[in-house]
Amino acid sequence: MKILIALDESEVSAHAARVAAELFAPCGAEFTVINVTRIPTPWVGGAGYGAVVALAPDPPWFERGPDDATNLMERAEAAGVPDPEALVDVGDPASVVCEAAHLHRIDIIVVGSHDKSALRRLFDPSVAAGVVRGTDLPVLVVSGDTTPG
Repeated sequence: MKILIALDESEVSAHAARVAAELFAPCGAEFTVINVTRIPTPWVGGAGYGAVVALAPDPPWFERGPDDATNLMERAEAAGVPDPEALVDVGDPASVVCEAAHLHRIDIIVVGSHDKSALRRLFDPSVAAGVVRGTDLPVLVVSGDTTPG
C-alpha cells in the first residue's frame, strides 16, 4: 500500500502525518510526503473599464531547492513517518497533490484539515477539500484538533 501525506510546516499537517504513520506503518505501507508552495497570483488593476488582469501565474524566478526536500524529510521523521520519499513542488497545492498521487500510483492520500472561518476559506481555500474534489482516490482527512480526547 502506498500512502501520500501532504506535509507543510503546520502542526495540523504534522498531526495528520503522525496519524498516518500510526495507522499504516504496521501494515508495511510505503510513504511519500509532499510539500507544495502556493505562489499567490499577482494582480494589477486598471486594464480598462475596471477590468483586473492576472500577471504571470508561474514566476520564472521561483524554484524549490534541495534544502526544501531535506527540511521536508526532517519534518516527516519528526512526525514518525518511516523511510518516506520526499516530493517538493510549486503550484496549487490541491492540484499538485492529486497529480502526484496519480503519477506515483498512490493508494491513499492523507491531509490535515484546519478549522477555517467562511471568510478565511474565501481567501485561503481548503487544500483538504480541493484534494477530496480533485481525485477519485481515497482521502483520509485528519482533523486539526490535536488535543487528546
